[in-house]
Amino acid sequence: MSRLVSLFIEDQLVQREMPQATDELLPGVSWGDPWTLFTPAYWLALAWITKVDRSKTNRYRAKDGIVNELGFCMLGGFGITAELATVAFERCKEAGLFANAETRAERWTTELSSPFTLNGRSIRYRYPNQKARFLSAAMKYVKEHELSLDSGRALRDQLLEIAGVGYKTASWVTRNVLDSDDVAILDIHLIRAGRLCGLFSAKDDVQRNYLSMEERFLLFSRQLQLRPAILDCLIWDEMRAAGPLPINLLNETDHTHTGHRRSKSGQTQLWLSV
Repeated sequence: MSRLVSLFIEDQLVQREMPQATDELLPGVSWGDPWTLFTPAYWLALAWITKVDRSKTNRYRAKDGIVNELGFCMLGGFGITAELATVAFERCKEAGLFANAETRAERWTTELSSPFTLNGRSIRYRYPNQKARFLSAAMKYVKEHELSLDSGRALRDQLLEIAGVGYKTASWVTRNVLDSDDVAILDIHLIRAGRLCGLFSAKDDVQRNYLSMEERFLLFSRQLQLRPAILDCLIWDEMRAAGPLPINLLNETDHTHTGHRRSKSGQTQLWLSV
């Protein structure tokens, strides 16, 4: 039996049908309430409110081609913030390293070794020599191989042949270049969201279980009737904007499982009403 949920969408009160909180979206994953942060119902309600459920492409769709996108994604991750990756990418782009698909590692090292200015602070890029080797090898690869752009899985499998590119980075490039719905970017934000709604557990190891975790997320998206590429972006944006809250909620959940007392509310809620 479904319920009616009232939402404000563009200053209009709109009612939508949604399963009951105790109904299961997937085995072991209940819908929850839309006003409770990070439940499946919350993500669907947020998709309706932001109207991304009507979007034809994900908001991070690549505009400058696969060489630039591969470089940008390789510059991110592994403790590198999106902001630092962006300024590093812009410097390398201005130096012509992407336009020329530069294969000399020393050229990349030169650009990555100098400090960057971010929010008025001087900050250094971590392990510039190693990243320079990976980027030069990636540029050599794209010069020597014709990349498969007809299938998300095929492109990702091909990108995995590049040194320094793992499942997450290869999926990131694939989603952004092809707007692909058959891969998922299992970064820390999406994994935390999955743990908070019961899709993933603390025992899930993305290094060993990437493909099985990815399949669960793709099924999760289909059950919500949202495109995986769209939901992935929505979750990433929201979890980043939430700051330390997701980590605090996970710690609270872990304490509950080990016998510690929960907070009085037992959950974090939004202003939404039904």
